[in-house]
Amino acid sequence: MDTIFFNGCIRTLDNSEKVAEAVGIENGRIVFVGTDKEAEAFSCKKRIDLKGRLMLPGFVDTHMHMLHYAFVERSVKLFDCTSVEEMLAAAKKRLEESKGQKLTWLYCRGWNEEHFDKPRYPHKDELDALSTEIPIIMVRVCGHVAVCNSCGLELLKKIPEFPEIEKEVDLDTGLLKENAVQFYSSVLEAPSQEEVEGYIRYSAKKLNECGFTGVQSDDLASLPGKNWRRIMASYKALDARGELSIRHYEQCLFERAEDAKAFIEEGYRTGQRGDHFTVGPMKLIQDGSLGARTAAMNEPYEDSPENTGIITFSQDELDDLFAFFDRHQMQAAVHCIGDRAMDMVIEAAAKSPYRKDNKKGRHGIVHCQITNPRILQGMKDQDLLAYIQPVFIDLDMNTVEPAIGAQRMDKVYAWKSMLDMGIHTSGGSDAPVVSFDAMENIYFAVTRKNISGQPQEGWIPSEKISVDEAVKLFTKNAAYASYTEDENGTIEVGKNADFVVLEKNIYEIDPDEIKATKVDMTVLGGEIVYEREVEE
Repeated sequence: MDTIFFNGCIRTLDNSEKVAEAVGIENGRIVFVGTDKEAEAFSCKKRIDLKGRLMLPGFVDTHMHMLHYAFVERSVKLFDCTSVEEMLAAAKKRLEESKGQKLTWLYCRGWNEEHFDKPRYPHKDELDALSTEIPIIMVRVCGHVAVCNSCGLELLKKIPEFPEIEKEVDLDTGLLKENAVQFYSSVLEAPSQEEVEGYIRYSAKKLNECGFTGVQSDDLASLPGKNWRRIMASYKALDARGELSIRHYEQCLFERAEDAKAFIEEGYRTGQRGDHFTVGPMKLIQDGSLGARTAAMNEPYEDSPENTGIITFSQDELDDLFAFFDRHQMQAAVHCIGDRAMDMVIEAAAKSPYRKDNKKGRHGIVHCQITNPRILQGMKDQDLLAYIQPVFIDLDMNTVEPAIGAQRMDKVYAWKSMLDMGIHTSGGSDAPVVSFDAMENIYFAVTRKNISGQPQEGWIPSEKISVDEAVKLFTKNAAYASYTEDENGTIEVGKNADFVVLEKNIYEIDPDEIKATKVDMTVLGGEIVYEREVEE
């Protein structure tokens, strides 16, 4: 053997729920799982003492924006701003710091007017006061609403797709919604392949530090210039050179149906793979966000009586796309937050005449927040995956009921109900909307409290899940969502040697302590890709 980890509390998460003490690795695969005494009989090149610590299968985030996370980290971050004035000051500071440099645009992300002392959106005129020479955009935390300056608007009006998104652009205020926000990226200069590879390395390193060995990420439309071919080439190049320190399953987003079909017609298929990079599902966006009141609802918003949100595709268009995906052996993952959007996806999945013949037909709904008993049953009946984000507890708990009313609160953010019904449910973060910290995500799922520990009894406490259920969202269940349950997700002989080692046993400590638990080590294919420096 190459390596034996011993003296551990190794939760395998296999069907027998075996807890082992030692695990042996050879050529990146698990070849032994058992007791310390059994491990003593084997010769190996290296033995690593776990010192009683908890080892789990490596974590997988099943929905985030890995490339955009790195891009936002290097942009102007507005997440902590408490006013429009603070936002403008942050942008002004970056402009002043960049004097003398070649700055062709300014991208800012993360504001949330619900956290402002005086809630309001920024205005185009305020951004014009910063600069009329380069495009400036300030994107809301959800990514579904933004405001840009006059220079940015003029560039946006020149793109070929502008007639399709014109209704989502307010030329007077600079407000952009939904696809207009997405297409804005196309007016900005695209980063080089070298820069894209740098973004990927940065994000992978940060994910490794949080215990992640895998990610299911929506990246193809995530960078300025929207050059999806360059992004695919960057991932494949890193993978070919053995420089991708995370197993990546790409959720392939195209905003327009014709572009999604063209991608498939070029020959791309779910499951095409290299060593660590795999083509995953087609990603669709069917509605907006709750915070922006653009999530598609069957009934008007409680605090916006004329508004039922927006949909991207009509029912006929969605039906056609699902049939096309099924006919071409493609998985689908659809962003839906509102009940109307989910109803439409469930209907489209049910109507597809080719679903039964699609070997990659594990379609799913990303977010699935404003659910109800009918929708949950529909997801179960159509065998749809649920890609959930426990961290949204912290973001949304105080905004949901004012938005939709008490009468629609039955079975929203209903993760326990999903698991109890047998709906295949996996966990993600939607970073950079919020943090991808796995310990925080598990804490939110188990306690249903915000990061400050409130409310004491948890928000909708009937939907709390156990620590084991929460861990499986990011391990065993995540593997099922990417068709890798025979390779990853549990610690069993024959599977990839992907592990995370934690400083504390989160199965035994007070659940409130989970969020602060540190990742001590991350192992990918038998190689340590992260190890925390611990003071003796």
